Amino acid sequence: MDSLPLELHAQIFEFACTDDGTTARALSLVSHYIREVAAPFLYQSLSISGLKQMNDLCERLATTPPHLRRIRHLFLSDWTAADVRKHTSAPSDMERYDAERSFAARILALAAPTLEALTLVVSCPFTAPPLIGELFATPFPRLADLAVHGFYPFPHTPGALPALRSLRLSGHRNPHGLFQLGSLAAAAPRLTHLRLSDIAAAAPFARELHAAALPHDPSSAAATATGGGVGLAPALPPSLKHVAIDVRRLQQGVHFRGTLTRGLANAHDKMLALLREVELRRGDTALDAFAVAESDGWEMYGELRREWLVGLGIAVEQESL
Repeated sequence: MDSLPLELHAQIFEFACTDDGTTARALSLVSHYIREVAAPFLYQSLSISGLKQMNDLCERLATTPPHLRRIRHLFLSDWTAADVRKHTSAPSDMERYDAERSFAARILALAAPTLEALTLVVSCPFTAPPLIGELFATPFPRLADLAVHGFYPFPHTPGALPALRSLRLSGHRNPHGLFQLGSLAAAAPRLTHLRLSDIAAAAPFARELHAAALPHDPSSAAATATGGGVGLAPALPPSLKHVAIDVRRLQQGVHFRGTLTRGLANAHDKMLALLREVELRRGDTALDAFAVAESDGWEMYGELRREWLVGLGIAVEQESL
Protein backbone atom coordinates (compact mmCIF):
# COMPACT_ATOMS: atom_id res chain seq x y z
CA MET A 1 0.00 0.00 0.00
CA ASP A 2 2.80 2.40 0.95
CA SER A 3 4.54 1.80 -2.39
CA LEU A 4 1.59 2.98 -4.50
CA PRO A 5 1.41 6.60 -5.66
CA LEU A 6 -1.32 8.91 -4.39
CA GLU A 7 -3.01 8.99 -7.82
CA LEU A 8 -3.45 5.22 -7.82
CA HIS A 9 -4.82 5.29 -4.26
CA ALA A 10 -7.35 7.90 -5.38
CA GLN A 11 -8.40 5.79 -8.36
CA ILE A 12 -8.87 2.72 -6.15
CA PHE A 13 -10.96 4.68 -3.66
CA GLU A 14 -13.10 6.15 -6.43
CA PHE A 15 -14.03 2.66 -7.65
CA ALA A 16 -14.51 1.39 -4.10
CA CYS A 17 -16.90 4.20 -3.10
CA THR A 18 -19.78 3.15 -5.35
CA ASP A 19 -22.11 1.64 -2.78
CA ASP A 20 -24.57 3.37 -0.46
CA GLY A 21 -21.83 5.46 1.17
CA THR A 22 -20.68 2.81 3.65
CA THR A 23 -17.22 2.33 2.09
CA ALA A 24 -16.45 6.04 1.96
CA ARG A 25 -17.42 6.49 5.61
CA ALA A 26 -15.25 3.52 6.62
CA LEU A 27 -12.25 4.79 4.67
CA SER A 28 -12.49 8.19 6.33
CA LEU A 29 -11.87 6.48 9.70
CA VAL A 30 -8.72 4.58 8.70
CA SER A 31 -6.11 7.36 8.91
CA HIS A 32 -5.59 11.04 8.18
CA TYR A 33 -3.91 10.18 4.88
CA ILE A 34 -6.66 7.82 3.72
CA ARG A 35 -9.30 10.36 4.77
CA GLU A 36 -7.63 13.09 2.69
CA VAL A 37 -7.29 10.90 -0.39
CA ALA A 38 -10.86 9.56 -0.10
CA ALA A 39 -12.39 13.00 0.64
CA PRO A 40 -13.45 13.74 -2.99
CA PHE A 41 -15.43 10.46 -3.00
CA LEU A 42 -17.05 10.73 0.44
CA TYR A 43 -20.38 11.87 -1.06
CA GLN A 44 -20.03 10.13 -4.43
CA SER A 45 -22.71 7.55 -3.65
CA LEU A 46 -25.34 8.12 -0.96
CA SER A 47 -28.50 6.48 0.36
CA ILE A 48 -30.47 8.94 2.50
CA SER A 49 -33.85 8.25 4.14
CA GLY A 50 -35.92 10.25 6.59
CA LEU A 51 -35.78 13.63 8.27
CA LYS A 52 -32.74 13.00 10.50
CA GLN A 53 -30.48 11.73 7.73
CA MET A 54 -31.53 14.54 5.40
CA ASN A 55 -30.90 17.15 8.11
CA ASP A 56 -27.48 15.68 8.95
CA LEU A 57 -26.46 15.58 5.27
CA CYS A 58 -27.55 19.18 4.67
CA GLU A 59 -25.44 20.31 7.64
CA ARG A 60 -22.38 18.49 6.33
CA LEU A 61 -22.81 19.67 2.76
CA ALA A 62 -23.21 23.28 3.89
CA THR A 63 -19.61 23.26 5.17
CA THR A 64 -18.13 21.19 2.34
CA PRO A 65 -16.48 22.89 -0.66
CA PRO A 66 -18.21 22.15 -3.99
CA HIS A 67 -15.26 20.10 -5.32
CA LEU A 68 -15.61 17.73 -2.34
CA ARG A 69 -19.38 17.21 -2.54
CA ARG A 70 -19.59 15.61 -5.95
CA ILE A 71 -22.67 13.41 -5.57
CA ARG A 72 -22.95 11.04 -8.54
CA HIS A 73 -25.39 8.37 -7.29
CA LEU A 74 -28.21 9.22 -4.88
CA PHE A 75 -31.11 7.36 -3.31
CA LEU A 76 -33.26 9.92 -1.49
CA SER A 77 -36.46 9.22 0.47
CA ASP A 78 -38.44 11.67 2.57
CA TRP A 79 -39.48 8.84 4.90
CA THR A 80 -37.52 5.95 6.39
CA ALA A 81 -38.41 2.37 5.49
CA ALA A 82 -40.19 2.06 8.86
CA ASP A 83 -42.22 5.21 8.18
CA VAL A 84 -43.17 3.91 4.75
CA ARG A 85 -44.43 0.64 6.26
CA LYS A 86 -46.60 2.58 8.71
CA HIS A 87 -47.88 4.74 5.85
CA THR A 88 -49.72 7.22 8.02
CA SER A 89 -49.90 10.93 7.32
CA ALA A 90 -51.94 13.66 8.98
CA PRO A 91 -52.36 17.41 8.43
CA SER A 92 -51.28 17.92 12.05
CA ASP A 93 -47.73 16.90 11.05
CA MET A 94 -47.39 19.54 8.33
CA GLU A 95 -44.43 21.20 10.06
CA ARG A 96 -42.50 17.94 9.81
CA TYR A 97 -43.55 17.41 6.19
CA ASP A 98 -42.46 20.93 5.27
CA ALA A 99 -39.06 20.28 6.86
CA GLU A 100 -38.71 17.01 4.92
CA ARG A 101 -39.54 18.77 1.68
CA SER A 102 -37.15 21.63 2.40
CA PHE A 103 -34.21 19.34 3.20
CA ALA A 104 -34.89 17.08 0.20
CA ALA A 105 -35.10 20.06 -2.14
CA ARG A 106 -31.84 21.45 -0.73
CA ILE A 107 -30.05 18.13 -1.26
CA LEU A 108 -31.32 17.89 -4.83
CA ALA A 109 -30.20 21.44 -5.59
CA LEU A 110 -26.69 20.79 -4.23
CA ALA A 111 -26.40 17.45 -6.03
CA ALA A 112 -27.86 18.57 -9.37
CA PRO A 113 -24.61 19.61 -11.12
CA THR A 114 -22.93 16.20 -10.71
CA LEU A 115 -25.74 13.64 -10.34
CA GLU A 116 -25.69 10.73 -12.79
CA ALA A 117 -28.24 8.38 -11.19
CA LEU A 118 -31.09 9.43 -8.89
CA THR A 119 -33.90 7.57 -7.18
CA LEU A 120 -36.37 9.83 -5.37
CA VAL A 121 -39.10 8.34 -3.17
CA VAL A 122 -41.66 10.83 -1.83
CA SER A 123 -44.13 8.96 0.36
CA CYS A 124 -45.85 11.97 1.95
CA PRO A 125 -48.96 12.76 -0.14
CA PHE A 126 -48.91 16.41 0.97
CA THR A 127 -45.44 17.18 -0.36
CA ALA A 128 -44.97 14.80 -3.31
CA PRO A 129 -46.39 17.03 -6.10
CA PRO A 130 -44.48 20.21 -5.16
CA LEU A 131 -41.21 18.41 -4.41
CA ILE A 132 -41.27 16.36 -7.60
CA GLY A 133 -42.29 19.50 -9.46
CA GLU A 134 -39.15 21.21 -8.12
CA LEU A 135 -37.11 18.22 -9.27
CA PHE A 136 -38.43 18.50 -12.82
CA ALA A 137 -37.83 22.26 -12.85
CA THR A 138 -34.16 21.89 -11.83
CA PRO A 139 -31.46 21.43 -14.47
CA PHE A 140 -29.55 18.14 -14.09
CA PRO A 141 -26.88 18.30 -16.82
CA ARG A 142 -25.39 14.84 -16.20
CA LEU A 143 -28.35 12.82 -14.96
CA ALA A 144 -28.74 9.67 -17.07
CA ASP A 145 -30.96 7.45 -14.88
CA LEU A 146 -33.95 8.71 -12.91
CA ALA A 147 -36.59 6.85 -10.89
CA VAL A 148 -39.35 8.73 -9.07
CA HIS A 149 -42.09 7.47 -6.76
CA GLY A 150 -44.86 9.73 -5.49
CA PHE A 151 -47.84 11.54 -6.95
CA TYR A 152 -45.87 13.25 -9.69
CA PRO A 153 -46.48 16.13 -12.07
CA PHE A 154 -44.92 15.61 -15.49
CA PRO A 155 -41.46 16.69 -16.65
CA HIS A 156 -42.00 20.07 -18.23
CA THR A 157 -38.91 22.29 -18.24
CA PRO A 158 -37.24 22.34 -21.69
CA GLY A 159 -33.68 21.07 -21.58
CA ALA A 160 -33.68 20.32 -17.83
CA LEU A 161 -32.66 16.68 -18.37
CA PRO A 162 -30.40 16.77 -21.44
CA ALA A 163 -28.52 13.54 -20.65
CA LEU A 164 -31.45 11.47 -19.35
CA ARG A 165 -31.72 8.06 -20.99
CA SER A 166 -33.83 6.05 -18.54
CA LEU A 167 -36.91 7.26 -16.62
CA ARG A 168 -39.15 5.32 -14.25
CA LEU A 169 -42.26 6.97 -12.81
CA SER A 170 -44.49 5.48 -10.12
CA GLY A 171 -47.29 6.80 -7.94
CA HIS A 172 -49.70 8.24 -10.52
CA ARG A 173 -52.44 5.75 -11.37
CA ASN A 174 -53.60 7.63 -14.49
CA PRO A 175 -50.80 9.80 -15.97
CA HIS A 176 -53.05 11.18 -18.70
CA GLY A 177 -51.28 14.09 -20.40
CA LEU A 178 -47.74 12.72 -20.20
CA PHE A 179 -47.45 12.57 -23.98
CA GLN A 180 -49.28 15.81 -24.73
CA LEU A 181 -47.71 19.02 -26.06
CA GLY A 182 -44.24 17.49 -26.43
CA SER A 183 -43.18 18.45 -22.90
CA LEU A 184 -41.51 15.10 -22.13
CA ALA A 185 -39.44 15.24 -25.30
CA ALA A 186 -38.50 18.86 -24.61
CA ALA A 187 -37.40 18.10 -21.05
CA ALA A 188 -35.49 14.90 -21.91
CA PRO A 189 -34.50 14.96 -25.60
CA ARG A 190 -32.30 11.84 -25.33
CA LEU A 191 -34.74 9.62 -23.43
CA THR A 192 -34.69 6.02 -24.70
CA HIS A 193 -36.24 3.97 -21.86
CA LEU A 194 -39.51 4.77 -20.07
CA ARG A 195 -41.16 2.64 -17.38
CA LEU A 196 -44.47 3.60 -15.79
CA SER A 197 -45.49 1.68 -12.67
CA ASP A 198 -48.63 1.38 -10.53
CA ILE A 199 -51.01 2.13 -13.41
CA ALA A 200 -54.66 1.17 -12.79
CA ALA A 201 -58.07 1.92 -14.35
CA ALA A 202 -56.32 4.48 -16.55
CA ALA A 203 -58.42 4.35 -19.72
CA PRO A 204 -57.72 8.02 -20.64
CA PHE A 205 -53.96 7.45 -20.36
CA ALA A 206 -54.19 4.21 -22.36
CA ARG A 207 -56.09 5.99 -25.15
CA GLU A 208 -53.43 8.68 -25.19
CA LEU A 209 -50.58 6.17 -25.35
CA HIS A 210 -52.42 4.16 -28.01
CA ALA A 211 -52.83 7.28 -30.15
CA ALA A 212 -49.23 8.36 -29.58
CA ALA A 213 -47.70 4.99 -30.41
CA LEU A 214 -49.86 3.78 -33.30
CA PRO A 215 -50.59 5.57 -36.58
CA HIS A 216 -54.07 7.12 -36.72
CA ASP A 217 -56.17 8.97 -39.25
CA PRO A 218 -56.40 12.54 -37.80
CA SER A 219 -60.14 12.49 -38.42
CA SER A 220 -60.69 9.16 -36.66
CA ALA A 221 -62.61 8.76 -33.45
CA ALA A 222 -59.45 7.71 -31.61
CA ALA A 223 -57.60 10.87 -32.59
CA THR A 224 -60.58 13.04 -31.70
CA ALA A 225 -60.98 11.38 -28.28
CA THR A 226 -57.38 12.22 -27.37
CA GLY A 227 -57.50 15.81 -28.53
CA GLY A 228 -56.06 15.03 -31.92
CA GLY A 229 -56.38 18.46 -33.45
CA VAL A 230 -53.46 20.00 -35.28
CA GLY A 231 -50.56 20.36 -32.83
CA LEU A 232 -52.49 18.67 -30.02
CA ALA A 233 -52.21 14.99 -30.95
CA PRO A 234 -50.21 13.01 -28.36
CA ALA A 235 -46.80 11.82 -29.51
CA LEU A 236 -44.00 9.73 -28.08
CA PRO A 237 -40.61 11.42 -27.75
CA PRO A 238 -38.70 10.74 -31.01
CA SER A 239 -35.76 9.26 -29.08
CA LEU A 240 -37.92 6.79 -27.09
CA LYS A 241 -37.32 3.13 -27.98
CA HIS A 242 -38.34 1.06 -24.94
CA VAL A 243 -41.59 1.40 -22.98
CA ALA A 244 -42.73 -0.76 -20.06
CA ILE A 245 -46.08 -0.42 -18.29
CA ASP A 246 -46.59 -2.02 -14.87
CA VAL A 247 -50.33 -2.47 -14.26
CA ARG A 248 -51.67 -2.93 -10.75
CA ARG A 249 -54.52 -5.46 -10.63
CA LEU A 250 -57.75 -4.21 -9.12
CA GLN A 251 -58.54 -5.87 -5.83
CA GLN A 252 -61.78 -4.98 -4.10
CA GLY A 253 -61.29 -3.52 -0.65
CA VAL A 254 -57.48 -3.51 -0.88
CA HIS A 255 -56.30 -0.81 -3.26
CA PHE A 256 -59.58 1.05 -3.71
CA ARG A 257 -61.80 2.00 -0.83
CA GLY A 258 -65.41 0.97 -0.91
CA THR A 259 -67.06 -1.22 -3.47
CA LEU A 260 -65.23 -1.88 -6.70
CA THR A 261 -67.72 -0.23 -9.04
CA ARG A 262 -68.57 -1.60 -12.44
CA GLY A 263 -67.38 1.65 -14.01
CA LEU A 264 -63.95 1.31 -12.43
CA ALA A 265 -63.67 -2.29 -13.58
CA ASN A 266 -64.74 -1.32 -17.10
CA ALA A 267 -62.15 1.46 -17.21
CA HIS A 268 -59.48 -0.99 -16.11
CA ASP A 269 -60.49 -3.54 -18.74
CA LYS A 270 -60.54 -0.87 -21.44
CA MET A 271 -57.09 0.29 -20.39
CA LEU A 272 -55.72 -3.25 -20.59
CA ALA A 273 -57.27 -3.84 -24.01
CA LEU A 274 -55.68 -0.69 -25.43
CA LEU A 275 -52.28 -1.42 -23.90
CA ARG A 276 -52.37 -5.02 -25.11
CA GLU A 277 -53.18 -3.81 -28.63
CA VAL A 278 -50.11 -1.57 -28.60
CA GLU A 279 -48.07 -4.51 -27.34
CA LEU A 280 -49.47 -6.78 -30.07
CA ARG A 281 -48.89 -4.17 -32.80
CA ARG A 282 -45.49 -3.05 -31.59
CA GLY A 283 -44.15 -3.56 -35.10
CA ASP A 284 -46.39 -0.72 -36.30
CA THR A 285 -44.79 1.67 -33.82
CA ALA A 286 -41.39 3.37 -33.76
CA LEU A 287 -40.48 1.42 -30.60
CA ASP A 288 -37.99 -1.42 -30.28
CA ALA A 289 -39.82 -2.84 -27.26
CA PHE A 290 -43.20 -2.40 -25.55
CA ALA A 291 -44.23 -4.56 -22.59
CA VAL A 292 -47.21 -4.70 -20.26
CA ALA A 293 -46.92 -6.56 -16.94
CA GLU A 294 -49.65 -7.13 -14.35
CA SER A 295 -49.08 -7.62 -10.64
CA ASP A 296 -50.71 -7.02 -7.28
CA GLY A 297 -48.36 -4.09 -6.76
CA TRP A 298 -44.96 -3.43 -5.27
CA GLU A 299 -43.60 -2.01 -2.07
CA MET A 300 -41.93 0.79 -3.98
CA TYR A 301 -39.40 1.93 -1.37
CA GLY A 302 -37.78 -1.50 -1.27
CA GLU A 303 -38.22 -2.10 -4.99
CA LEU A 304 -36.59 1.16 -6.03
CA ARG A 305 -33.79 1.02 -3.48
CA ARG A 306 -32.97 -2.50 -4.62
CA GLU A 307 -32.90 -1.33 -8.26
CA TRP A 308 -30.66 1.59 -7.31
CA LEU A 309 -28.18 -0.73 -5.56
CA VAL A 310 -28.22 -3.19 -8.46
CA GLY A 311 -27.45 -0.27 -10.76
CA LEU A 312 -24.30 0.26 -8.70
CA GLY A 313 -23.35 -3.38 -9.18
CA ILE A 314 -24.35 -4.47 -5.69
CA ALA A 315 -26.21 -7.74 -5.16
CA VAL A 316 -28.75 -7.33 -2.37
CA GLU A 317 -31.29 -9.57 -0.70
CA GLN A 318 -34.81 -8.22 -0.13
CA GLU A 319 -34.58 -8.82 3.61
CA SER A 320 -31.57 -6.48 3.92
CA LEU A 321 -33.57 -3.46 2.81
